Amino acid sequence: MISKPTTSDGTWKASELRELPAAERDAVLELAALQAEGEYRTNKELTDFEAFGEDDLDGHSAAAPEG
Repeated sequence: MISKPTTSDGTWKASELRELPAAERDAVLELAALQAEGEYRTNKELTDFEAFGEDDLDGHSAAAPEG
């Protein structure tokens, strides 16, 4: 059985998660990941963007060899 968080909004505090046994903590995090996956797959606002615009990268890098 999974414990319940103590916060009024039903979210876990990091300190609460650390206190759970490893198997229970993993179950809570797995459930949260499944919920996040559903949101990520259906909410276009989370995925409909360009990581870099045309003007964001100038082609110069400190790691690139000179010349």
